[in-house]
Amino acid sequence: MNKLILPVIIVISVLFIVAGMIGDNKEAMENSAVIEITGAQELDDLVAQGPVLVEIGAEWCPACTAQKPIMADISLEYEGKASVVYLNTDKAGTLAASFNVYSIPDSFIIVENSENGYIYMGDDGQTTTDRISARHIGLTSKGTFTDALDNAIEYRRSAVD
Repeated sequence: MNKLILPVIIVISVLFIVAGMIGDNKEAMENSAVIEITGAQELDDLVAQGPVLVEIGAEWCPACTAQKPIMADISLEYEGKASVVYLNTDKAGTLAASFNVYSIPDSFIIVENSENGYIYMGDDGQTTTDRISARHIGLTSKGTFTDALDNAIEYRRSAVD
């Protein structure tokens, strides 16, 4: 009997933690400017307006769930300057597959669409057509994204001038 008490307490604790995380994230997403997309045309339309931070994930993914409040904060902070989108692999599998996603969350910033495909912003402030080198796999800090978004906004601004 005593041997069962500790495992039961641990399981109950984990369930409460997970339930709390999911509730907070749903509320964070409801109070954000994150756009859920399902098609390539939606993404192309947003890229035409400015830089787009894309997160590819799924509801069942714990790291994706943990990433949502970060994306929600960024979406509000950059509203009018950049778009933040969420691509659910369960709802938009074809679009997710077009990015060769093999692990989630998979996030990246698209700065523009060229004749040869998307141009991505790397962490170093340089643009690339190689999404693999510009992506972030797993839970990523807000600062990493905001630094790259600032570079993407500046890139777009200088391209217009």
